Order: sequence, then structure tokens, then C-alpha cells
Amino acid sequence: MKTTFTLIACLFFVSLAAVPVQAQQNPSRAERLNAQRVAFITERLQLTPEEAQKFWPVYNEYRDKKMKLEKQKVQLVRDYSSKESTLTDKEAAKIAGEYVALEQKQADLLVEYNKKFLEVLPAQKVLRLYRAENQFTVFLLRQLRERQRRDNPPPHKF
Repeated sequence: MKTTFTLIACLFFVSLAAVPVQAQQNPSRAERLNAQRVAFITERLQLTPEEAQKFWPVYNEYRDKKMKLEKQKVQLVRDYSSKESTLTDKEAAKIAGEYVALEQKQADLLVEYNKKFLEVLPAQKVLRLYRAENQFTVFLLRQLRERQRRDNPPPHKF
């Protein structure tokens, strides 16, 4: 039961990461997605020109590092999925440990960049940033869900 829950949780978080990873496979989509993210965050944070000049290089550095970790998690889950039926408990435990280590790296990255964000933005705007990032993820998931509904309408019942 614990293993099933852990797997479901892992797949959920990886699915959240899959949207940006898919966008990176198609540069024009990635550019549009990044432009949307910048506009979304800029609007929510209400950055002054001076704040924006200091903030965006730090944020872009953070996003790059975060996306590298997300790619590693996606690859790890893909590897797991391809070997799932033949994995021993020892191999599964190793993969679980690697996943947790990547999660820890992401947490450490957030701690590191929280300090950097506080150096370039007031604390209220840093909190808005975290909320805006979550809102943007929800926005993307809604868009994806709507697109899937539009592309795959339910069959008509007679």
C-alpha cells in the first residue's frame, strides 16, 4: 500500500514537471511558455523596472537549475517504468533513494534561492513569487486539460 501511494505521488509530481520538459523539446513552444511565465509572474509581482532588472537573472538561474533536477526526476521515473516488472526490491529501493535525493536537492535549491530572492526583492514579493509559480502551474494544467477535452470529446449517448 505504501509503495503504491509513493508511486502515485511520484507520478503526480513528475506529471507536473512534464509540461515544461515537453516544452523544451519544441523550442517555439518553450519560448511561448517562458514568455507566458514571465508575463504571469511580472503581473503578479508588480515589479518595478529596478526590481525586474535584479530579479530576472536570479530567477532564470534558479529555473535552469530547477529544470535540470526535474529532467533527472522524469528520466528516473521513465527508467523505473520501463523496468517496473523486472525490478528487485533492492533495485526499487535504490531508485526510490535516488528520487528522494533529487527531491532533497530541489528543497536545498529553494532554500538557497530564497535567500537570493530576498536580496533583490521585498519579502512580500518573494511570497507572491511562490504563489504565482503555483498559480502558473495550475493555469498550465487547466490549459492542458481543456486541450485534451477539446481534442478527445466524450462519445455521444443516444
